[in-house]
Amino acid sequence: MYNWSTLQKAVVEIETKLQYKIPPLLLIVIIQNGVLESVLQALVRNNIEIVLLGQKKSGSMLYRKVCVRNKLDGRVIMHAESKIETQNLPILLLDRIVDGKKGIGSSIENLRIETFRHIKKIGFDRRRKAIYRIYDIYIRKQLAITIKEYFPIDLPLWNS
Repeated sequence: MYNWSTLQKAVVEIETKLQYKIPPLLLIVIIQNGVLESVLQALVRNNIEIVLLGQKKSGSMLYRKVCVRNKLDGRVIMHAESKIETQNLPILLLDRIVDGKKGIGSSIENLRIETFRHIKKIGFDRRRKAIYRIYDIYIRKQLAITIKEYFPIDLPLWNS
């Protein structure tokens, strides 16, 4: 389980391997445990859009890929891959996720669904040149969603 101490260790390990200091703004985004879409909206002055790249259902699992990009310049701010246990979601939430117009976190927040989020891993994907984090979202004490988010390290936004 990640607490502040283990988050710090993970960040130090990544920075040591990369020989690169993660920009403070990116670090805040990675370790925050709230609704990421709201944070990204604030960073780009509400000019983001969620782009549904793909979605497929297999049994009770829904797999979804999205990117978040800046509406003004089209620059991708992040990618996310989600594995959703549909049986553990309220039906209204599932409908909004399938609709694909908003992020999962915003949909949860708008419906006022109580959740617990647990960051499982933070790392670096060399191929994508991105810091990633993997976390679980629990609803009614049941694992409902696992999300892996990728944040490009060379995005000028992180150094603004």
